Amino acid sequence: MKRYILVTFIAACLLISIAEPVLAQMGGGPMGGQQMGERGRAFDMMNQGMGLRGGQGMHGLGFMHSAGNAFGEYVTFTVDSQTGDVLDYGIAGIPLFDIGIADFGYDSTTEAGSITRISNTDASTLVQLHDNPAGVINIITNKDISVTFTLADGVTATKEDNLVKIESGSLVGYITGTGITTTSVSGTAVVVEASADSAVVFRTSAVNMPMFDNIGYRFSQEIATNRLGMEIAFGRNRTFNAINYSADMRVRVHSMEQDRIRILVNSTDPTGRLISMNLDNSSLVIGARERLRIHYDGTPLQCVNDPNMVFNGTDAPVCWISPLQNGVRAQVMIHVPDFSEHTIDIVVEPEEEEEEPVTQETPEPEETPETPGFGLVASVIGLLIWIYRTRTRN
Repeated sequence: MKRYILVTFIAACLLISIAEPVLAQMGGGPMGGQQMGERGRAFDMMNQGMGLRGGQGMHGLGFMHSAGNAFGEYVTFTVDSQTGDVLDYGIAGIPLFDIGIADFGYDSTTEAGSITRISNTDASTLVQLHDNPAGVINIITNKDISVTFTLADGVTATKEDNLVKIESGSLVGYITGTGITTTSVSGTAVVVEASADSAVVFRTSAVNMPMFDNIGYRFSQEIATNRLGMEIAFGRNRTFNAINYSADMRVRVHSMEQDRIRILVNSTDPTGRLISMNLDNSSLVIGARERLRIHYDGTPLQCVNDPNMVFNGTDAPVCWISPLQNGVRAQVMIHVPDFSEHTIDIVVEPEEEEEEPVTQETPEPEETPETPGFGLVASVIGLLIWIYRTRTRN
């Protein structure tokens, strides 16, 4: 009996030691002093989803749905079958909030890969939840609506300019809107009043690259001003998730290979836009002495070191690539100054080797060339003088 208990204890320890590093890699490791028992349903759903997805051989971005529950690689939640409310929404096992829309008139929930869509009966409002490292939610409406985010235990909300900052431990996100929206914070409730033809957007700093919190804040600001046109997350096994923040923009992932990702973007609005890309895990295979490079319409771009230069924009296309995280993750931003259709390639190529400095050798003095035929002429003259002297003696 004692041996059985010992074996069971060792097996449990092994399971915990395996699960924790996986969640930590995704951003779901211990955060802000939270212990496992305090994490709630989001943490349980993330663990459950890992088992279900692994059992079905599902690796990469995308939702698996079961009994009203949605299990993504990063995002988990439950849809209330009566109201269409989003319950127990969490990212990387961290609980954040419930979402309810007043007088929504729930109709159906559909899933397409890495996007879950919740629609109402008159098709006036669409809730889109994305499985990606930023946990993006965008709610699009053509009528006036009131959206309430009810915060989970330990989650705080504060107003910052035109944004509402959501914090849970070290996880930071922002609620914003496009069009005409107003927000208010009261206790554990954040209420967004959105007018017709507007959108309510939630986005966190990408959990696979938590050191870029300030960029997450700027992203949310640019969403509010309609300058961030599109965001694409590339995951394992050639999976991806595309979020369209501007209705006139479209994207098509043309190809995904180990050393190149090609996307085609176009817009009916010629105004310039920002495009953000999150490269995660094995989207591209980057070896030793290799680097990422952006090609824009077939021309290599010289990326800048300061992301603010991309946010500020120029009259020419400009890009920024973050330092690689663990050799396999990077954030990419591109400012497209004007639109028709463009081809963007993310390429893995060898690092440029430093050119050896050119050394100039001191030239040796050149010999003065002899006049052609001079030696022959001198020999003939010498022979004639010898003949003349011989005859004179005789």
